[in-house]
Amino acid sequence: MNEKMMEVFARDIIASLPFNKRMLYQFIEGVEDRLAQKAETKKQFLTLLKEQSPHHQAAERFGMSIYETVALMHEIEDEISEKLEKKLDKYKWIDCTDYATYSKQTINSARYYLIIS
Repeated sequence: MNEKMMEVFARDIIASLPFNKRMLYQFIEGVEDRLAQKAETKKQFLTLLKEQSPHHQAAERFGMSIYETVALMHEIEDEISEKLEKKLDKYKWIDCTDYATYSKQTINSARYYLIIS
């Protein structure tokens, strides 16, 4: 599976989440991404996660308890994983090269077509 396609599918799934779930997910992911960019090592990243807990920040920002925040985040991640898995099951590459028409100059060059439904 092409990692870029997985990112496209995941972005689409995240965009389709209900507003409250999408905001919480994007907030926590954003904090984690910023911490990952600051960190030079995996150990430093884990330390930053512990010190600046994205879940605690989200709980405070969205007026939830830490337990509600963690539970909702797990629910969101499960929903994203389930929807992504369904999309990947439907996803397949089909070589349509024989059906395409091209000029004589391009006969020897490779062409790929992507159709997503």
